[in-house]
Amino acid sequence: MKLLERYIGQAVIIGVFSVLAVLVALFALIGFVDELDQIGRGSYTLWHALLYTLLNMPRQMYEIFPMATLLGTMLGLGMLANNRELVVMRTAGLSLTRIVWAIMKTAAMLILLAMVIGEVIAPPVYEYSNQKRLQLMGAKISLNTQYGLWARDGETYINVRRVDSQAKLRGIHLYTFEGQRMRTLMRAKSARYDGEQWLLKNVTRYDIDDQALQKHKVDELPWRTLLDPALINVVSVDPDTLPVWKLYNYIDYLRENGLDSGQYELAMWGKAVMPFTLAAMVLLAVPFVFGAQRHTGIGQQILIGFLIGIVFYIGNRLAGQMGLVYEFPPALAAALPTALVIGITLFWFRRLR
Repeated sequence: MKLLERYIGQAVIIGVFSVLAVLVALFALIGFVDELDQIGRGSYTLWHALLYTLLNMPRQMYEIFPMATLLGTMLGLGMLANNRELVVMRTAGLSLTRIVWAIMKTAAMLILLAMVIGEVIAPPVYEYSNQKRLQLMGAKISLNTQYGLWARDGETYINVRRVDSQAKLRGIHLYTFEGQRMRTLMRAKSARYDGEQWLLKNVTRYDIDDQALQKHKVDELPWRTLLDPALINVVSVDPDTLPVWKLYNYIDYLRENGLDSGQYELAMWGKAVMPFTLAAMVLLAVPFVFGAQRHTGIGQQILIGFLIGIVFYIGNRLAGQMGLVYEFPPALAAALPTALVIGITLFWFRRLR
């Protein structure tokens, strides 16, 4: 029986890695085509675009792992079902419970692999590729994922504590030096781009000289700088690219500074739920294959599995964003789609038995 269990596990692994290879190659090709528009900026060449695309593959692999596990498990079990091997195994005395146990042992290895890719490999590789890309494009900006971004504009050093998805800046600090001495400190609550320049909002300016410190406040102030919205969008902190421990630290940082941490809490809980999501995808494939093997071919199963994966991906994203809009607990918004899949799978298992 152990030999049969290893055989089933091998079929699932081959199926998952086959699907994963195809999907990653497809997404990498799409990303490379999008990256062609950036060639020629600074010293950014075709080779750099290709390298950037390759370095982004671990992140893409982690993002599509749930779909790949669903499709791959369906593919592996579907091949066994089409060859009547599953029927022979069950006739030989291998129960459905033992088959599921063999599949879940394989799923445990896949979950471990996904966690290593998503938490250990992808984040530093993505951060390095992003920094290298910016340097090659001639951007004089360095990004610290925990404390915002830093830039130098002549004698002024710029620190932006937060960049939101609309290229609006929050928590701007401008330090202007004369030689080795700081002459001006300017703080702004936020900034927005009006199409030609940035407008600082709720500005407090401190003029520092040898005799006194002068303080001035204005509601709005024009600000011309090397930062442009396109570049800001590139270097903004994407919560999905951070490992769980950095997300946890960053959430603490946002809370301490009175900033909204909802998007980052959602990303953290999404990563925490990921092992259960992968297990749910593998489990979902089992009753689907056993229940449909007499009525549908493997091609139809893969197509339906792909549609289910797309629906889950969209539904998962939609649930998260709706949770933010309606202020649901991030843990609930992240876990709800996976819990729904597990519930449907268990119900289907009962009917299958």
